[in-house]
Amino acid sequence: GPRLGLLEPDEGEVRLAGNPWSGLPERARRSRRPLVQAVLQGALGGLPPHLSALELLEEPLRVHGLPVARARELAARVRFPEDALALRPGQLSGGMGQRLLLGRALALQPRLLVLDEPHAGLDASLALAFLELLATLKGQGTALLLASHDLAALARLCDGATVLCGGVVLAAGPARELLGEARHPYVRGLWEARPGLDGRTGQAGQDGHG
Repeated sequence: GPRLGLLEPDEGEVRLAGNPWSGLPERARRSRRPLVQAVLQGALGGLPPHLSALELLEEPLRVHGLPVARARELAARVRFPEDALALRPGQLSGGMGQRLLLGRALALQPRLLVLDEPHAGLDASLALAFLELLATLKGQGTALLLASHDLAALARLCDGATVLCGGVVLAAGPARELLGEARHPYVRGLWEARPGLDGRTGQAGQDGHG
């Protein structure tokens, strides 16, 4: 919420590219909103069901006065199949749906992508491919803010991590150290309780190769 400017933080402040973001009136944030985009869990169901995937990729470009021809470039960038661009949201598989959401988020060339369990519900191979795509985007300079219970994915993609439980910060630090080595008891419990991308539990996913 605070990162997207939808809620104000209870304490502290949020800065975007070094400039104030929280605590500003919406009119002061509006011109910079394209810099922050989100891929939220379950968001595919909120898209207009009568539009094709191509039209949904064109929509943010049209709203912001950008060339709609870029929609096909966006599809290629997120590896969305060209022969599926005529399909509507209800006809898309889980993997294609997540790629469509990511393509829409990238349409405005954001500096920061906020992702909430972006690969939840995908099978192991699709989830791995989606995370590889996020790693590529990060390598190209897009900052990622990833909320997930998948510790292997977090340790692999993120530089820093914060462990939350009931809204309380339990630990914070470098992601590979905090999550990969699972030093905090709560984090160790998560490793033991949840499978990694390879379908195994606990220590098997700690090296981030799941």
